[in-house]
Amino acid sequence: MAGSAKREIPHLIRNSGQVFAAAKLHPKPTNFISLESKQAKEGCQSPLSSCAKKAVLFSLVASSIGVARQTKNVEPAALLRVSGRVLDGISPKSKNGVPDAVLNGTKCVVVIPSLVGGTANASAGGVASCREAPDRWSGPAFIHFNGRGLRAHRTDLLVFILSDTGVRALRSGGLQIRAQKRAAAPLVSTTPVTTQVELTAESLTYESAAGVLSSSEASGFIRPEAALPPVSSDSARSALSRKMIKQYLLSVVSFFNTIIATGIVIHHTAVIPTENTVPRSERDVDKYHQERGFEISCFGRIYHVAYHYLILPDGSVKAGRPERCEGAHAKGYNSYLGISVVGDFSSEDNPTGEKGPTRPSAKQISSLIQLCRRLKDRYKIPLQHIVRHSDISSTKCPGDRFPFRSVLQQLQFKTSGVRPGSR
Repeated sequence: MAGSAKREIPHLIRNSGQVFAAAKLHPKPTNFISLESKQAKEGCQSPLSSCAKKAVLFSLVASSIGVARQTKNVEPAALLRVSGRVLDGISPKSKNGVPDAVLNGTKCVVVIPSLVGGTANASAGGVASCREAPDRWSGPAFIHFNGRGLRAHRTDLLVFILSDTGVRALRSGGLQIRAQKRAAAPLVSTTPVTTQVELTAESLTYESAAGVLSSSEASGFIRPEAALPPVSSDSARSALSRKMIKQYLLSVVSFFNTIIATGIVIHHTAVIPTENTVPRSERDVDKYHQERGFEISCFGRIYHVAYHYLILPDGSVKAGRPERCEGAHAKGYNSYLGISVVGDFSSEDNPTGEKGPTRPSAKQISSLIQLCRRLKDRYKIPLQHIVRHSDISSTKCPGDRFPFRSVLQQLQFKTSGVRPGSR
């Protein structure tokens, strides 16, 4: 996964064919000038075609030195705070979510909190931010929405801008969102596999009422609103402003690192290259990934281990990153939960057991089946979405000695009572 949470994480396999690691498929970063970067000493060379366009962009982007024109009846600090809470409220609680492919393809996101629906017209301020790098977003820009078509009496509106055309419209001060005529904005529960048609839309719009997401039929215009008020010379106020901006951007990053599981990928750990032995505990895996600089920011915390669960030789199940945080274990399958069984089960790479267990223990298999069944039931994962790493990538993981067919048969015909911690 690049940046912080999106750097590619190498698998713990060495000399085992081509190894893939997980990384979100991100669009080309956009050059949206942030609160903290607007004062960069540059000429009129910008992604836009002229100084005039750049001036328009500056009017959209919030600036710590700009003259503020506050959203009507809303203080910028309060708007920033409530917009962050909208994202924070959806991430851990919603039983539905925006498909990973949509999150991957998003170039800019607009959050418009506390809209009053059920009337002919709705009007409210909001916050926009654009992707500068896979896991870095521009500082917030304040916008104003005028439109109609909201279903809920009181709702939050989220607009995911997917195209360069949409980005240019946002920057130039006149992004029009239209009711999605061809198809509703996809959700994990209804569209776990997103079509290319949906991903080529200029934007996709969702409503969030009490943290519950739904596709929106809203239409209207998003225009520039105002900049943050000038930063006071008082150092305490300056620090507070920076803190608010940082907190909002953390909420954005965390939101885009959140998944609702759509499958399970089974791995073996193989060996830690620096030690030429399999990990002895979950700390070994976490330490290895941390040393390599791989991490994900999710729900206000930093995690390093690529998997969601690790199963030790004695059958004990150790938690990795939370289930609602995207994985870093199988490229292109970030919304699949990763379970890694400690051992090297390849007859080619570990023929005599010098690198650790050559086959999973009975306790490991028992724990794996129970864990998979519980996760399968929790997220309504179809059996065909439980796969080996080698089924989706050019790798031997989890090895030819791993009894995958037997595991699937037991998942299909046997019941289980294990309950992995609710996370």
